Amino acid sequence: MSAVVSKSKIAIVTGGSRGLGRSTVLSLAKRGVGSIFTYNSNLAEAEKVSALAAQSEVKAVAVQLNTGHISAFDGFVKRAREILRDFGAERFDYLVNNVGTSNHASIDKMTEAELDDLYNVHFKGVFFLTQKLLPLINDGGRIVNISTGLTRIAIPGSSARR
Repeated sequence: MSAVVSKSKIAIVTGGSRGLGRSTVLSLAKRGVGSIFTYNSNLAEAEKVSALAAQSEVKAVAVQLNTGHISAFDGFVKRAREILRDFGAERFDYLVNNVGTSNHASIDKMTEAELDDLYNVHFKGVFFLTQKLLPLINDGGRIVNISTGLTRIAIPGSSARR
C-alpha cells in the first residue's frame, strides 16, 4: 500500500515519535492529515510512527530536531519546505508544539545548565520555532501548544517543570 498525502491538510508536530505527539500524528493520519513530525534521538520509534500513519494511507515524515538548539531551526525549516513540496504543497495547516523534556532535580541540586535546557526546549524553542514557521502556515491555520499536567501538581524533591 502506497502512502498518499491528503491534499487538504498538513500538520507539523514536534515530539511526534512518542507519547501525546505520537498519538497526535496517528490521530491526524486517521483523519487524512499528513504530518511532518520531529523526534530528538529515537529514529526507530519515529520510523514506527511513519509506518503506522502509512496504514491510513497518509504520509508522516520524521525529521530529527532538538528543539533546545535554536541554531538548528533554519535547517529544519529548509527541510520542511522540501517535504511540503514532496506533499505537493507550499504551506501547512497545523502546528502542534508538543515536544517536552523533564528534569526531576530538587531545587538545591538543579544546575544552571539544566534549567537553561528546560527553558530552551519549553519556552525559547517553542517561541522561535513558531516564529520561523509562521511564513509557511496557511491563512486560517492553527497553532496548538501542549504542556504537561505535571505543572498542576507538586512532587516532593522536584523543582523546575515544563
